[in-house]
Amino acid sequence: MSRPSAVICPRCQSPECRDSRWLSATEKNNHPESAPYRCLKCSHRFIAAKPAPAAKNPATAYAPAAFVAVVVFAALLWLLPDSSESPLDGSPTVASLDPEVRKSAEAGDPEAQFRLGEALLLDPAHTPENSKDAVRWLKTAAENGHTEAMIYLGRLSRTGVGVLQDFDLSAKWIRTAARRGHPEGMLELGRLYRDGIGVDKDLILAYAWFNRASAARNIDAVREREAIARVLTVDELRKAQNLSATDHASGEKETVKTSTAH
Repeated sequence: MSRPSAVICPRCQSPECRDSRWLSATEKNNHPESAPYRCLKCSHRFIAAKPAPAAKNPATAYAPAAFVAVVVFAALLWLLPDSSESPLDGSPTVASLDPEVRKSAEAGDPEAQFRLGEALLLDPAHTPENSKDAVRWLKTAAENGHTEAMIYLGRLSRTGVGVLQDFDLSAKWIRTAARRGHPEGMLELGRLYRDGIGVDKDLILAYAWFNRASAARNIDAVREREAIARVLTVDELRKAQNLSATDHASGEKETVKTSTAH
């Protein structure tokens, strides 16, 4: 059964969401005021604050503070890379409190660095110190080769949530993740080329990256690829499909003229 419209999918902004199940008792205990949901439109699973009970007066059905909390939480969750329902070793909140995670992060473990940065960014306190530490750990993980951290940083830099908006920096991190074969990175890089954000707008390259992400089973990329295909000429489409099969880096060099990585 769909939830009230106060529950909004952070990925596609659809209000058509159903209840999902908790992945573990730990996840449930660490989100006492929230609940898991599954979007009926794009199948994305997310955790959001429970909607306030409907008031008698429709004009005051949802308290303004509760609505703001839902929107902020949904915006942060949108930044997360795709994940399945397979349980992890605790939720992001638990990771920020787990001394073993912090110890591993400080010892140079990229996965622990990513989990710690993610947890700090999603901490309900939203303190400036937490945001600063979160970005520092995510950057450390990305510099150590963690592709999900790269995508996270790319999205943060593009939206300007928690960091200064920087399209060139966004393109740098997303391009690196895409070239390393991460499906979500390929999808995001295709979007950058489609919209001309941080790179020269190039629909042929956008199609090529969407095509690569689709081959890696990214469902969102399939829809994006088909939308681009409808506006390309026959010759452009043939060129884009041929480019899809070339080496990622060399394919970009042939087409990109002015965009550079920092």
